[in-house]
Amino acid sequence: MVFFWLLKMLTFPLTFLFLLMAGLFSTVIRCIRAKLAPCDAPGFADEKARETMTPVSILEVNVTLPSKIIFVDETLMVQFDPTEFAQIPAVTLGEGTVGPLFKTVLNCGSTVTVRRVRNAALKKTELEGWIRFFGGIRDPYLCPVLFSFWYGDEAFLGYFYMCLGSLEELLHGKEGIQFTPLNWGIRLQISLCAAMAVANLQSRASHGGKPLVCGVVKSSNVLIRTDFTACLTSYETPYLSSPAVLIRRNTGRIAPEVLMKSQGSNHQPNFTHKSDVYSFGVFLLEIVTGKKPVFSNDDRDEIRLVDYVKNNIRMNGGIVLLHTIYDRKMGEATDSMRKMIEIALLCIRSDPSERPTMESIVTMIQQLQY
Repeated sequence: MVFFWLLKMLTFPLTFLFLLMAGLFSTVIRCIRAKLAPCDAPGFADEKARETMTPVSILEVNVTLPSKIIFVDETLMVQFDPTEFAQIPAVTLGEGTVGPLFKTVLNCGSTVTVRRVRNAALKKTELEGWIRFFGGIRDPYLCPVLFSFWYGDEAFLGYFYMCLGSLEELLHGKEGIQFTPLNWGIRLQISLCAAMAVANLQSRASHGGKPLVCGVVKSSNVLIRTDFTACLTSYETPYLSSPAVLIRRNTGRIAPEVLMKSQGSNHQPNFTHKSDVYSFGVFLLEIVTGKKPVFSNDDRDEIRLVDYVKNNIRMNGGIVLLHTIYDRKMGEATDSMRKMIEIALLCIRSDPSERPTMESIVTMIQQLQY
């Protein structure tokens, strides 16, 4: 009897000690897990935490749904959902004439480019009219407007995203990041695509009976596909922005007759097909020389590309000495490069009536491919 009583007395403290040790061990394990858990990493937060998180708005507005959405094609209503743009972070691609550009990845996996339209001189109804009009244009050389939407008083446009970016990035980007040494064959192909885009816009599209103009043709508006063909974007810019803004933000690309009218108090600058041709000529010079429309020399003086090429030719007796001006990243100089310079010189003639049409420019560039 005494033996069983002693055994019972010893069992109680042992059981208590075992429970105490088990509790301490469980507490230590929970602390270690809490220490190692990636609670701040995306996708590891619990549902309650997700519900209380404030979504990051790339549009910098305090609303969650667009006030109005315009799809230019009904099939896009299934493919894209602009309501996502208020919650999805974006990468800033650049600052365009009309407004900043963002790269946005949707939940469906598609990537689109979104442009925020700055406060325009147009009324909301006029702006929507132009958006619907340009959204209806379908051409293999023109990057389409997919949809538009409004957040408060701000308008946004959606486009397809091109993973290779713009020609400007490929020509002038930093080496090892965005820089790509395009050979002459690719540059020639891009030149032809851009020429066909401008020609098609001028000849096939009209609004209110008036032919359209591009306003400015520039390398940042020429987007490159994966097969190194190209399409033109932002061709709606002269209709969504004032001429003064377009001129101010495109130094070195504007035709002299447009600049002259912009400096007169009684004249409104007027972009025409011939001013488009002048701008396209500057674009061709940029492709062949690899220099921007306005660049700095070794003395850090600003030089216009048009003046640089004309002065070089003048100093050589009116002859195009290609080896002094062409982009050496293309390798050996070719006769087709020289002929492209000659086409560009026709485009940038001071007298608009002496400039060729875009249709004839397309033909001239096509002949360089053979």
